[in-house]
Amino acid sequence: MKRIITTAAIATALTVASSTIALLTACTADVHDNTANVHDNTANINNAKVQLSTTSDLNNMQPNQVIQVTVAAQDVFLIEPNQTPPADRVMVAGHFQFYFDSLSTSPILITASENVSITVPSDMQGAHKLICRIHKHDGTPTSATFTLDLKVTGTVVTPMPSATATTPMPSATATTP
Repeated sequence: MKRIITTAAIATALTVASSTIALLTACTADVHDNTANVHDNTANINNAKVQLSTTSDLNNMQPNQVIQVTVAAQDVFLIEPNQTPPADRVMVAGHFQFYFDSLSTSPILITASENVSITVPSDMQGAHKLICRIHKHDGTPTSATFTLDLKVTGTVVTPMPSATATTPMPSATATTP
């Protein structure tokens, strides 16, 4: 009888141990491959990259035409310049600045939006560049830039200034001798 009880106890222990191992194996998760982590603290804005795409015909732009641009960025937490980034994202927070032809001119658009509309100036003609650069949240430029070449082929239409009299004209009187 003692042998039967000992055998039953060993069998029960083995069953419980096997069940526990199976249960532990079934419940493990590999958290190190979690790619959905939006707080990836390995991001470095100094390594940021930016890319622009558009469906507009950049070789046949017209003055005053709107260019729809999609922006893709890496290693930057996008936030509008007038907003405060979360404390854990300050070092990687940034936004886009857009320019025509040169980074030394004033930006034509400052935004964190990844879908933007940029209007070709009414006086623009010929070959030009649309440049996007990532700036840190404090406004410091990074080296991440992307350029789209465009050609404005349409005729520049300059509206005629309207005639507005600011002082009354003297009335003309005819005198006969």
